[in-house]
Amino acid sequence: MLAVGRIGRLFGTEGGVMISLYASFPDDFQLEEPLFVYIDKLAVPLFFDHFERRGKSGGVVVFADFDTTLRAAELIG
Repeated sequence: MLAVGRIGRLFGTEGGVMISLYASFPDDFQLEEPLFVYIDKLAVPLFFDHFERRGKSGGVVVFADFDTTLRAAELIG
């Protein structure tokens, strides 16, 4: 697996998170593909409900099943 970003902080009240994208993040990324996030040292596939790029190296993401700030806070870091 290739590291493509880091989840930084919560965004909004619907479970959104701000992410910092690395230069390795592909320009042709398909939203239908999962993004693997390490949770407790396990690679967990997460699917997007919403993805919005913010500049060249940032974005706002809402992952499926992480629809509250409490759930999304588990992903930070």
